[in-house]
Amino acid sequence: MPVPSWHPPEPSAPMRNDPERLAELRRLAILDSSAERAYDEITRLLATTLDVPITLVNLLDQERDWFKSRAGIQQTQSPKVTSFCEQFFDSTCEVIVVEDTLQDTRFAAHPLVVGRPFVRFYAAARLVVRGQTVGTLCAYDVQPKQLTADRIEHLRLMAGAVVELLGQRAADSQL
Repeated sequence: MPVPSWHPPEPSAPMRNDPERLAELRRLAILDSSAERAYDEITRLLATTLDVPITLVNLLDQERDWFKSRAGIQQTQSPKVTSFCEQFFDSTCEVIVVEDTLQDTRFAAHPLVVGRPFVRFYAAARLVVRGQTVGTLCAYDVQPKQLTADRIEHLRLMAGAVVELLGQRAADSQL
């Protein structure tokens, strides 16, 4: 049976490019900023809590996913065409958990699922600042995985901590 080809979701383009969302992201004055210990501690804690090798604080601009913090990878960004977090633009869910990407039609043909690093698990929580989705706190594994309700709640709480940090940053940048 042939493997379906990957086509990134189209309906999200309007939300990814929404002027109000992008203005909020700019207001945060965080894109391309230096590493910060508080964000890095959250990604390390998430990796330990969920027992996964890769975690990110991921901010979504027009053309890319930029990683404010990352654990387990060297890249600092990825193009929107390979964004797992693009799914949040097509959903009202605050948390998305995909236990096995090969069994999920949204991801089964994704280039990072069928090719290196062969992502098999994805979990993320939406980062919302002043009503706008600016990014995600996300976790990846190369093995399928199930999360308990407690671990999903930990992901949600850590995302809340990231949103608090973003809010503090925005307030500080306006002083």
